[in-house]
Amino acid sequence: MPADRTVSEIMTRLVGTTRPNARLIEAARLMRELHVSGLPVVDPDARVVGVLSEKDLVRTLDLSAGISSPRGLIDLLLASAPMRGPSLFDICRSRLENGFVRDAMTSPAITLPPTATIAEAAERMHRDHIHRLPILDDAGKLVGIVSRADLVAALAPSRAGRRRGGLHPRLERVAPARGGSDLYADA
Repeated sequence: MPADRTVSEIMTRLVGTTRPNARLIEAARLMRELHVSGLPVVDPDARVVGVLSEKDLVRTLDLSAGISSPRGLIDLLLASAPMRGPSLFDICRSRLENGFVRDAMTSPAITLPPTATIAEAAERMHRDHIHRLPILDDAGKLVGIVSRADLVAALAPSRAGRRRGGLHPRLERVAPARGGSDLYADA
């Protein structure tokens, strides 16, 4: 039964990551380049200390723009009515350029071991309202990530249309940014 398979069978093993001291703009660019909606945040020993998602970025930008009840990008766009002083775009751009991942990430990260089942991963994502789970080995090192798309591909492979292995074709070409974001692959 597909739900009894382990996440190690479906996880993406080459994972784009970012570091706590990276600028938000670097992490946002990496997310765009890799076509992902979130990145594990790792320390120099490749231990996951949090996750930065598009939702975290939008929440940070909402707060920077002074929107009292952030609900997402739509609020940001609607709030761009005439303002005194810097434009909403300028405020958001400045926050991305000057803000750090550590200030926007969700921490601690919700993670699973490679031995967890696909059903456990689905339950955890549903219960905690998250879209990805970093997968950590017994030493706490990042060995992969499971996304909602990975779960869909595993549970309904004929409809998922996902590449086998879940690897974006440009992922191998992404080089580490200076002191910021990089790629991590299990050895």
